[in-house]
Amino acid sequence: MFYKAMKLKIRNTSNRKAEEALDFFDSEGIAIHSLLIAYKDEVITESYYQPFNRDTLHRMYSVTKSINALGIGILLKKGLLSLDDKLSSIFPEYITEKTDDRVKRTSIRNLLMMKSPFSKTCYKNGVRNGNNVSTYPDDWILSFFTEKADHDEDTFFSYDTGAATVLAKIIEKISGKDYMSFMNENLFSPLGFSENTYILHDRAGNPQGGSGLMMRPLDLLKLIYLVKEGGLGIIDSSYLAEAASPLSDTTIASLSNMRERRMGYGYQIWCVGGGAYAFVGLGGQFALAVPEKDLVFVTTADTQVYDSYSSIILKKLLELSESIDPSDECEKKERHVLSLFNKGKCALSSMHFVMDENSIKVEDVSISFDEMGGILSLKKDGREESYPFLFGKNKLIELMEKSSSPALSSASFNEDGTISIWVQFIGECQGGLTFEIGIKGERISMRMRLFGELMFDGYSGVLTGNLG
Repeated sequence: MFYKAMKLKIRNTSNRKAEEALDFFDSEGIAIHSLLIAYKDEVITESYYQPFNRDTLHRMYSVTKSINALGIGILLKKGLLSLDDKLSSIFPEYITEKTDDRVKRTSIRNLLMMKSPFSKTCYKNGVRNGNNVSTYPDDWILSFFTEKADHDEDTFFSYDTGAATVLAKIIEKISGKDYMSFMNENLFSPLGFSENTYILHDRAGNPQGGSGLMMRPLDLLKLIYLVKEGGLGIIDSSYLAEAASPLSDTTIASLSNMRERRMGYGYQIWCVGGGAYAFVGLGGQFALAVPEKDLVFVTTADTQVYDSYSSIILKKLLELSESIDPSDECEKKERHVLSLFNKGKCALSSMHFVMDENSIKVEDVSISFDEMGGILSLKKDGREESYPFLFGKNKLIELMEKSSSPALSSASFNEDGTISIWVQFIGECQGGLTFEIGIKGERISMRMRLFGELMFDGYSGVLTGNLG
């Protein structure tokens, strides 16, 4: 089994071309968190950016979708389902007289191929503030059966996270076990996964099958290897061959600037050209297989502040698959997650501002400085929030009580006298919160922007205030 090979054949060194690729990502300002590469049955690069390390669980976002497809493949091998089984027969408890007939007719295969009758994620209908999770309905599965479809099932490709959420629920329904119990027993444990692996749930207790897995990059590498190797007896190779082939046309259907994602879609797996395929997750999560070269790659990252960087990561991995010499070893470099680069010397003192009325409901802003950094404090909705930061390097902080999420915070005092602060979320919620601050005399102007699928809202907008 591959997990034994992983334990025996992980190099302590890195690969020269891999280190050059990481240098490139760093020079481009891309917040990479890890890069792993395996050639045949040997891991030739395993690099983590501090504070991430081998044992750190990372939010995998839509990579979760591809892993659901592996779970379905296991159930298929066990003879517990057919890909043509309809939702009406699997979930009779959700079917009412109001359920759209197109939803009832939708099959497991339709869900796998992103040919559900919804053009967008149904549990996000009517949601305010974009992707804010706290405004979603409690039961994401129920939404799939109560929202009105907008086109016929089994027609064209529409990227629908709701479809993947239903697939995860099918794994539970057909197996009679909760998602993690089934996946641990039949896939994760046999491959030597970390016992700490878990999946997030909606407020009704359904697994977030479209985006919720928290897992180690090293374990993700085992999964993409398993697919490349034809299932290792866990999943039928014929199913995986279908899953990684262009079954759905995505020429114009994928609303992505990533050319590689316009080459077709299999069973929750993206085809990226030349026989290569990938699990793809928001923010730069990739598990890429290039069977022709006997190579697999994994990256974790957070590109949500600069979304186009995801395309750069995938392009670089594909280039690397053509140029890498697996035998060319070199020393690993110590790397840290990207921070803001400080451009000037701060000459400001501590200040407190009373804010004008604003939509973000920030009442007061205080900012203090020392030689190394400072603290930005807000009074928002009657609550005090603090964001410590360092100039030109990351400070590990706890984001705020209600999300209890670790974050990295860095700042730059800019040549034009403005101050930039970047808070990167590195826990269950990946993404970022940025502050751009200009102080003129006794006035402050501040722009706040929030990036990512998060558990809180009301953090994007522009506000002004007076020295108080």
